[in-house]
Amino acid sequence: MARVSMIRDSRFRIPMRPPMDEAWESIQGRLGQGTQLGGSTGARMHSVPMNTNTKGRRFVSKKGNHPQHILNEFDMNRYLDALGVGVPEAAMFEHQGRPTMLTRFEEDASPLDLRNRDAVQRVRQDFVPHAAIGNWDALGLGLDNVLIRPDGTPTYVDVGGSGPFRAQGGAKADIGQPFTGNVSDIDTMQYKPPHTQDVFGNMSEQELGQSFDRYGGEDAFTQALQHLQDASTRNIMQQRIGDIARRVA
Repeated sequence: MARVSMIRDSRFRIPMRPPMDEAWESIQGRLGQGTQLGGSTGARMHSVPMNTNTKGRRFVSKKGNHPQHILNEFDMNRYLDALGVGVPEAAMFEHQGRPTMLTRFEEDASPLDLRNRDAVQRVRQDFVPHAAIGNWDALGLGLDNVLIRPDGTPTYVDVGGSGPFRAQGGAKADIGQPFTGNVSDIDTMQYKPPHTQDVFGNMSEQELGQSFDRYGGEDAFTQALQHLQDASTRNIMQQRIGDIARRVA
């Protein structure tokens, strides 16, 4: 009996949809049914049925407190990702006329333990990228905005307090601390309560320079600006990158 060979011809393949698109198709009709997570920006956890692309994993949807807030968070997520800083995979969709960000849940990551000095040191090395985008809540009030992946890489799951916005969507300018080209965050973010001093406190000039260089320095920080859609934020970030470069030179 003759053997029959399978013909693998790309002309006859059914193209696989991107996992995030497939997850969104499963989730969008039941966004309000997801498990509510902490915070005040409408974050919900969703489980997606097992299939080839999503592999039964979980996803988080988030609308922010207003459209510009969530659009800014998405852009800052993409900015950090472009630098090589750990963040969840993210995609932006529209639901009932509002932009909605979908992120892949960090299934195997664990909370940051301040007693684990290696993990704390690894997070500490990420300080300058967070200062650059003004990510006031990089760690979270309960250390819940940063997780540690199995390979030791930190991943930052909520960057909503970056750029011109605070974590709950209010403008930083409304409290007299506008997002400007002067990166005063390099000093103030080391000591924001309750946990930043434990992780970022007393950064030396050498450490700041190493954190900047670790992610490619001025050239890489500038190249990543292409991921920021808002022209005003992009222009301010350009100034901030120059300010950081001068500070750590």
